[in-house]
Amino acid sequence: MLVIDNYVFKLNKTTTTTKYYRCEHRECDVTVHTDINNVLLKTEGNHCHVIEPEKNKIRIFKQVLKERVINESTPIPKIYGEELAKMMLTLATIAILPSQREMSM
Repeated sequence: MLVIDNYVFKLNKTTTTTKYYRCEHRECDVTVHTDINNVLLKTEGNHCHVIEPEKNKIRIFKQVLKERVINESTPIPKIYGEELAKMMLTLATIAILPSQREMSM
């Protein structure tokens, strides 16, 4: 996964020198080429959708949460609360954020 200007790209193909990404939005045809170290080489196309920064923040929140749950013995509800406090999310993001119980199912 690669994030550029709050647009999320999924890895599509890799060669010995280049990584090829596609926008994660199904109807969008934007592609990005990077070198092996994810240095941007080329972008092609125009996005057909708006940026959804709330979804990106939730994705980051979930990644951090998962990493801590795997690596620590702290109870999950406590980790969830600590990370929620650290993220300083907007009300719009909190409204669509899954609860601790929903995330653990």
